Amino acid sequence: MLMKILTRTLFLVLLSISTNSYSVEITPILGFRGGGDFTDTTNDSTHTVVASEIYGLILGFPYERGKSIEVYYSHQSSQLNSINVEGQPDPVDIPLTIDYLHFGGTAPISKQKDLETFVSGGLGFTYLSPDFPDTQSDLRASFSLGIGLKWPITDSIALRLETRGLGTLFNSNSTIFCSGGCAINVSGSLFIQGEVFAGLAFKF
Repeated sequence: MLMKILTRTLFLVLLSISTNSYSVEITPILGFRGGGDFTDTTNDSTHTVVASEIYGLILGFPYERGKSIEVYYSHQSSQLNSINVEGQPDPVDIPLTIDYLHFGGTAPISKQKDLETFVSGGLGFTYLSPDFPDTQSDLRASFSLGIGLKWPITDSIALRLETRGLGTLFNSNSTIFCSGGCAINVSGSLFIQGEVFAGLAFKF
């Protein structure tokens, strides 16, 4: 049901933009993401998501006065180390993938012939998926804020460099990855990560 809603929303955005003859900017991205702590209330230990590479895609649609509407997606393969899982005698390492899907945009800070700087932001969802028996994935609301620059290479291609902070919302003192057992009983209400990435923006 959720994916159907997201698909329909994206379709309506694309339709409204295409009927107004806006161009499209497609940016494949590669980067590095770090941070993200879970505090386990059962033993008061803190577990940090292992920093690792990310890849993704940004779809941008020019709006007005240098602004743009964007759909941002990124994927990270990482892990959580030394997790106490119910039913396991010893701590285990849990492979974890993290996907972000955000709807937002950019607004210019400054724009010159050879360089454009901007702020970015978005709202959407985080999908956390552990690869371990008797655990299940979690879908949470999230947001992002960033700052970046574009350096035109040609009229239709630009180098995009950006750094973002991403925040995922949790209910305080909740459990996550629960199926046959719960991997972590977490405290706090915000899971924060930071990333840097680069990509080539192609305009059509």
